[in-house]
Amino acid sequence: MRNLGACLLLSTLALPPAPAAARDAAYYAALAHQETRLATISYRLTAANAGWCPETVPQPGWILGDLRRFEQGDRAAASETYGDADGPFVAAVAPGSPAGRAGLARGTRIAAINGEAIAPPGDEPTIRIDTVIVKVAALDPAAAWTITDAGGRLYQIPPAPGCASAFRIELRGAQAAANGMLVRLTLKLAQSIDDDNELAAVVAHELAHNILRHRARLGSNRSASRVRQTEFEADRLSVWLMTGAGYDPAAAIRFWDRHKRPLIRDASHPPRSERIAALEGEMAAMRTARAADPAAHPAWIDTPPPLE
Repeated sequence: MRNLGACLLLSTLALPPAPAAARDAAYYAALAHQETRLATISYRLTAANAGWCPETVPQPGWILGDLRRFEQGDRAAASETYGDADGPFVAAVAPGSPAGRAGLARGTRIAAINGEAIAPPGDEPTIRIDTVIVKVAALDPAAAWTITDAGGRLYQIPPAPGCASAFRIELRGAQAAANGMLVRLTLKLAQSIDDDNELAAVVAHELAHNILRHRARLGSNRSASRVRQTEFEADRLSVWLMTGAGYDPAAAIRFWDRHKRPLIRDASHPPRSERIAALEGEMAAMRTARAADPAAHPAWIDTPPPLE
């Protein structure tokens, strides 16, 4: 469960619209395609592993949008893909997800959740999206809930618990990041990864940061050694997340074989060779554990070791 105050955390970390030359409708169609990929991958990862994630929330299988994210002069082009809704809207829906089964589609504006209107406490570019994220995260994952669109239509969303996190494609900023509630990938990074298994490896790593509460566990002590430890933990957990969702965990190694330079150039992030070794070691450990118990999950997920 989350409270509405966490919305302010999301807002302060949200990125403003990217200053750039005018973007055309084709650009936003390409963005929507990557959002659909992210919606599909993130839904599979969160729903398939819900049984052992320490915290779950409703996972409708969507990515949310808002025209405020885009430059004023680009919003007409964006509306050709997303519609011209003045408010948070569904930007992408995973095939077969609860949102899709309920009839939600790209462009559906979210006016209310369980009859409660979306009333954000500010006018930041993503504050209305963040308000929806927080409201949904506060719902009972085992209960059905409703969405009301701008025209008053009611959508019944069936119960669908999943590992706690929301997801978004950004136009700029860090290539991949997690802040405890939200996983963000840049459009440029998503477009550079054609293989959905490799993209799932990146998403699973960032999701693992949120599941393992790395932001909270690090607190103000973000020493290189402590951050490095969280990176190894996220790599190891990503192996289990990918396997549970039916993705090939070896795709993480293929990803690092293709990316000779780290996504984040920082001494706190392990070198590629060490990450690959950690991934290989965890895959072997997982195979051994699953051979003894097909339902095995990482033993350290409930009580991660202290960060040192």
